[in-house]
Amino acid sequence: MSDSFWILHDFTATSGYPPFKRVIQNRLRERMAKLVKLHPQWHESDYAHYFVQILNDDSQPETEKRLAHWHLLAYFDRDRCYLIWKSWCRLPFYAAAAENLYALTNEHLCNREKLQQYLNKYAASSDNTANLKTYMVGVLRNVIRHHVNRESRWHLLCDVEVSSSRKFQKVEERLREALKNSGSREPEISQYLFAWRYFVPVYKNNRVYHPNRREGDKWPEPEFSDFAETAKDYNSQRFQPGAPLQVAVGADVAPATIQQWMNICIDALQQSSQIIEVSYDANNSEQPDRESHTSWETLEKEEEPAESLQEIDLILNREIAQIEQNLDSIRSQIPKSCRQAVMPLCYPHRLVLLTQQQFSSKINVHQGTISRYISKNVEAPLLERFQQLTSERINPTAYVTTFLTEKFSNFNSANLIEAQLIAAIADLDPESVQILKLSYGQKLNIIELTQTLSQEKPTSQEEVQQKLSAAQNQLQTSFLNLLNQWQIAYVKSWLKNYYQNLIQSGLLKSFEQLGSLQREILWLRYGQKQDIKHIETLKPNSHACQTLTLAKQQLQRSFLEWIETRFGLSLETETQQVGEVIEDWLSQDVLYLEIQRN
Repeated sequence: MSDSFWILHDFTATSGYPPFKRVIQNRLRERMAKLVKLHPQWHESDYAHYFVQILNDDSQPETEKRLAHWHLLAYFDRDRCYLIWKSWCRLPFYAAAAENLYALTNEHLCNREKLQQYLNKYAASSDNTANLKTYMVGVLRNVIRHHVNRESRWHLLCDVEVSSSRKFQKVEERLREALKNSGSREPEISQYLFAWRYFVPVYKNNRVYHPNRREGDKWPEPEFSDFAETAKDYNSQRFQPGAPLQVAVGADVAPATIQQWMNICIDALQQSSQIIEVSYDANNSEQPDRESHTSWETLEKEEEPAESLQEIDLILNREIAQIEQNLDSIRSQIPKSCRQAVMPLCYPHRLVLLTQQQFSSKINVHQGTISRYISKNVEAPLLERFQQLTSERINPTAYVTTFLTEKFSNFNSANLIEAQLIAAIADLDPESVQILKLSYGQKLNIIELTQTLSQEKPTSQEEVQQKLSAAQNQLQTSFLNLLNQWQIAYVKSWLKNYYQNLIQSGLLKSFEQLGSLQREILWLRYGQKQDIKHIETLKPNSHACQTLTLAKQQLQRSFLEWIETRFGLSLETETQQVGEVIEDWLSQDVLYLEIQRN
């Protein structure tokens, strides 16, 4: 019983490596050791019953219920893995099938609501001759049987609710990621996905919803007519405005090609069938905001940028330092002693301490004065410098021409400039989009383009040339507008990160002034998400609750002193607001803080 309640076993390994994170595994092991000492007479089933009671007790804190859930996961896991191995070890492609079934059973074990439903049915049953573990193995066996009876390759590909655009898009993104992971690249990925959009409703209408098919039967193989119907839809829609640019290239697609593409998609999905992860991490912290990374990071991987990410950031840092040095010499109603405080304290980053209205009231100026000061004296000069950096790398006219002639159907969506061009094309009128797709996607010359367009409406070669030139000019204008919007948004995002980091540096310095016990209690409470009762168990003589309160009070006092020393402005009247910012910072950033401190 030593590891029955704290280890998850890897079904592909003989030694049973636990997928619980080490900090969680250790925590569960410590809890079990204490529980065994308290109740040495209990049997394995008694401990399981104890955790079931916690799970169903609404008065228990969320942390306790989550830990009880994890203990039960470990309790059922060995028998679950053996069930999968026993059912499938003699069949070919065992690993792929086992991963799918492991993910399937995770949906029932790792979903607390589903697990509680099964446990409640067991408790309500009049026949409890089978123990809880045997009962759950029977439940999982039925789940697997039901899945196998109705599962097929085409179920994996087409099991999506066509009427829900949100769900359809979610499944499409999963398929896109699977194709990327399997080695597919653009423009093929967009072509596969475009074909898949039309194949799913065709297949489901013709095969799944066929009147001769009984509900619950395994999804049948598609027929050639399904691929032919999909190919017809694909070819008729690929030049429409909403279609991705990648599908406009090349000749019409044949039914056999659609069939080949759908099989590639299925293979990708089968390869990417990973174990569904439950949130085992007690930290439960949010993932880093990837969008907050500077937008040049993706461009750095391309051949086009002349300077690295660090060099771009260094240039903007030098520019903002120069701007701040010149603030005293500008004309403004804001007192000189308060000008350095405007951006750090009230620019709208996540750790912003004051609104513009609050700041203007403290220094007795109008709120519009603060807004104009930020826009005219900080944002505008930094934007001008950034636009200069952009223009040194991009000639919009030449860039649009190169994109159309060389990258139209094979662009890099990770390149932010090319992404702006794609958005600009999407903003064009339908006729302009069609002309560009035919001209640059199909590589039609002006004569061939005229012949193609004349099939719908008679038109002369001169008219077609005028329309093509107008489409190019319209694209150029739209691209310039979008590029300008992107530059403005980038500068504002950069400023938010810059001043948020400045405020965070003050919080870090204030944190470092605390005593070692205070820092440790804060780390346990916010870094490891431990509740106070558990902290008192870990630190029995620390008076954890009182120490935590005093630590936050001292942190706030030190931070207020740092603000007044750095910016010459007291926020003593806004202590509640400052306290909320500190609480938010502790909840989100203390892990980063601990890494930096060590």
